[in-house]
Amino acid sequence: MRRLSLVLAVPAAFVLLSVTGAAGAPIAFQAENATIHRGIVASDHSGYTGTGFVDYDAISGSYVQFTTSTSLPGSMYLGFRYANGAAANRPMDITVNGVLVAHNVPFASTGSWDVWQVTAFTVPVSAGPIAVRATATTAAGGPNLDSLTFEVRPVAP
Repeated sequence: MRRLSLVLAVPAAFVLLSVTGAAGAPIAFQAENATIHRGIVASDHSGYTGTGFVDYDAISGSYVQFTTSTSLPGSMYLGFRYANGAAANRPMDITVNGVLVAHNVPFASTGSWDVWQVTAFTVPVSAGPIAVRATATTAAGGPNLDSLTFEVRPVAP
């Protein structure tokens, strides 16, 4: 049986999360514990998980970055839980370790700031540190970001 270890960097502390099994289990990282550039932690809408969510500033280039690591190469499922009460999309670029893996992901309207959806996709990863960044690409900023769920699915032997 393989063992997959994940490390989540949070302000002033490191939390070691262990996942046992060939593929591991999905892990949810709360956005309010990630690195936030030009946004705030808020709790003025219902339905979020954890202690709040990230409310991006209305500016292109604002971002939330999650940091972790994996001991096995494979494919990584990324699921961004968000709310967008605006009528227009709130597009974001997604990078993994500084490499653009998804450009202008729409983050479509959810109809209300209290309604949460998941936008998800899978990207390849190597063993080692992983930094996942969601960067707003328009002056409206990003959606409200609640969490990132991810799961590394190791390459078959």
